[in-house]
Amino acid sequence: MSTAYDVHIEDEHTPLLPEYSRFGRRPPAASSPWYRYFRPMFKRAYYSALFHLLILNFPYALAAWVYLFVFTLTGTTTLMALPVGALLCFLDLLGARTFARGELSIQTTFHGPLAYPDPSPPHPIFTRVRAPTPAEMETGVNVVYERSFYRNAYSMFTDSTSYQSLFYFLVIKPGITVLLFLTLAVLVPVCFVLILPAPAVLRLVRRLGIWQANVAVEGLWLVVR
Repeated sequence: MSTAYDVHIEDEHTPLLPEYSRFGRRPPAASSPWYRYFRPMFKRAYYSALFHLLILNFPYALAAWVYLFVFTLTGTTTLMALPVGALLCFLDLLGARTFARGELSIQTTFHGPLAYPDPSPPHPIFTRVRAPTPAEMETGVNVVYERSFYRNAYSMFTDSTSYQSLFYFLVIKPGITVLLFLTLAVLVPVCFVLILPAPAVLRLVRRLGIWQANVAVEGLWLVVR
């Protein structure tokens, strides 16, 4: 039988109950299945992944592929004419490393968390870091950039990451980019018009974005031995 004393005890301990504490149970609206289902509609991370895959990724991949294809083809075919061929190959590798730097920056900005650590420090585009001389060490200099054009160029031509970048942009990225772009260009507008499938497609977009970002980091930053 309920009494006034019981009600008084319940009211007295109400602030201490988990469901009323600050760090206790979630509000009823936040724990509802519909709220959890539509949660991606209100999160910036999902729209960031969508913006990259649907708007930014295809033009960047196309620009990289056209540039590298043209310079790789012309550079290798004119390699016998050393001055011209060497210059074209130099511009080819320099462009590949520049596109790789931009690709890593874009991928880590729009997608995450990734399976690999943040690609920092990034691979140099052209100017390398060399070990300081004893005289430079005495002055407290720890990081010294190589000023020799010959040594920097030689390092770029012999660095395996230069050819990893070429392989990634000419072989790996085009197929992934075209497939994702065509799929999302058809799927996303329809799902957003219907409203109900929109959260599901946003979850799919984010997972696909993280997957292809991991492919980019693995192909452009991790050194293949």
